[in-house]
Amino acid sequence: MVGYFQQCVLYPCDLAMLQRVFDEICADGCHDAASPEAEILATALLVLFQNGMTNEAALLAEMRSRQQVYLLRTG
Repeated sequence: MVGYFQQCVLYPCDLAMLQRVFDEICADGCHDAASPEAEILATALLVLFQNGMTNEAALLAEMRSRQQVYLLRTG
């Protein structure tokens, strides 16, 4: 998976913000942070960030929306 991500500089404030969003999304979905589901969420979150979505509220809203769509599809 190392080659999957683009080169991207993450500053401590970026990492802290991504951690907050990740923690909140995991709590919303009752996912253990070490679970395979959480790894998928972390990957999606990082991809969104690397593609220019750097606002915490926007990331949280997008991740929640994606989680809702997933739940609707899988029941």
